[in-house]
Amino acid sequence: MDGEKKEGVSVKEIEEFAKKHRYEVFFCVLFVIACFFTFVMWGAGLSIVASSVGAIIGVLLTSKVEQFSKKLFSFVFKHEQTVQLILAGVGIILAIFLAPLIFFLLGMHGGKEMHRNAMDSASRM
Repeated sequence: MDGEKKEGVSVKEIEEFAKKHRYEVFFCVLFVIACFFTFVMWGAGLSIVASSVGAIIGVLLTSKVEQFSKKLFSFVFKHEQTVQLILAGVGIILAIFLAPLIFFLLGMHGGKEMHRNAMDSASRM
């Protein structure tokens, strides 16, 4: 048994990865939970509409969405880690009970980034 290869990932490796990439892990868990609960509680149609409306707002109000997201992230990052964990818990609760809100915010950021990428590409030509 000592010379036997282990398959899979150990708990320690998962913990180290989560510590190193905590924001990525949080957002992935948030999106998976929002996706699951949108099917369970809301229906996919409402979340699609919410993300589409968010994308339209993101394209039309790019600077406002960027200011909002910068203020939101700076508010979170200026607090200590325990407060960040509490805010992450609030985000998870919002993903459970208000899943279309998460998709609305995703749409806003997606619309903002699509507008920015289009403008960057157009200015290079």
